[in-house]
Amino acid sequence: MLNYEYPPLGGGAAPVCRQLCELYAARGHEVQVITMGFRGLPAWEVLNGVDVTRVPALRKVQATCETHEMFSYVISALPRVIWRLWRNDFAAIHLHFVIPTGLLAYLATRLKRVPYIITAHGSDIPGYNPDRFKKEHHLTTPLLRRIMDRAYALTAPSLFLKGLMLSTCGAYEIAHIPNGIFVGRFQPQAKQKRILMTGRLLPRKGFHTVLLALQGMDACFEVHIAGDGPDRERMEATARTLSMPVRFHGWLEHGDPRLQELYESSMIFCLPSSRENASISLLEAMLAGMAVVTSNVTGCPETVGDTGRVVSPDDVEGLRTVLSELMGSPEKCEAMGQRARARVLDEFDWEKIADGYLNLISDAAKSAKRNTETTNTP
Repeated sequence: MLNYEYPPLGGGAAPVCRQLCELYAARGHEVQVITMGFRGLPAWEVLNGVDVTRVPALRKVQATCETHEMFSYVISALPRVIWRLWRNDFAAIHLHFVIPTGLLAYLATRLKRVPYIITAHGSDIPGYNPDRFKKEHHLTTPLLRRIMDRAYALTAPSLFLKGLMLSTCGAYEIAHIPNGIFVGRFQPQAKQKRILMTGRLLPRKGFHTVLLALQGMDACFEVHIAGDGPDRERMEATARTLSMPVRFHGWLEHGDPRLQELYESSMIFCLPSSRENASISLLEAMLAGMAVVTSNVTGCPETVGDTGRVVSPDDVEGLRTVLSELMGSPEKCEAMGQRARARVLDEFDWEKIADGYLNLISDAAKSAKRNTETTNTP
């Protein structure tokens, strides 16, 4: 498994990667991860049966990663990946993000052919990010296509991202395998009058819009924000204009009991994002039985279905109307939360979804074996 982000680093793709690794290991597969190092993290450890190696890199911030930091990971990891491929008989490489991680697999497998499967996550695809990586994608799109051409299989966690890949990268065969969650992770508790937002504090996430919508509203609610990023200063300034208390918790790792308590006991979850692939934070909020308010674009409607309320990104008045309605009706919030949890249990359980990946890995290994036998036949 290759990913430049693995918990505690990174956003939604990092826990997806970890959870898949742990599920593979629990089913008896040997799993080795090569990921990016960060200060204070061990260079090597075994976590829940998964062999995790962290290579030196230039990363400065836990929550976000810049382009030069990503490519420092590729340079640092490349000799280690090549050595592992020669030393072990891997069935396949499952990698996350076409760029930069796909470049690592593309280069390493030129020396020893091992089939690789790519899961895209959004920021690696041209046109996904309105606020990041625009210049980089102008330069990397031809390289991205070469990496995808060599892949045994391509997967996208949302139909939205699959469509974007087809429109910007080419007419590839792309499997839609949604993100999942371990359904025992959250159990709904008695809900307190809280509005929760979690994730990277980026402008496209729409968290600032939530604060603008709450201006002038007098309600006995609290607002809790777990995350960090470049939009935090602007959000803190707006938070000071609200009549209700706003608490910034900073970056809380997945598995932190404080984050779990916030999910399980908060009443309303907000993610009015303008760009989202298949949000893990939405799945977490739904599993925890929260009333979810999100956007009506990109991958968000696919996740919530008819169990949440959707608004247009940056629609302050529309968001104010929805929040006012939900804040005034705990009963409605409870009913929404119950439907949301039922949807996750039904459609987003990793134990069901991971079979899609394992089937691809099995097919890739069989194909590689047939190709080797054909090559070695006199």
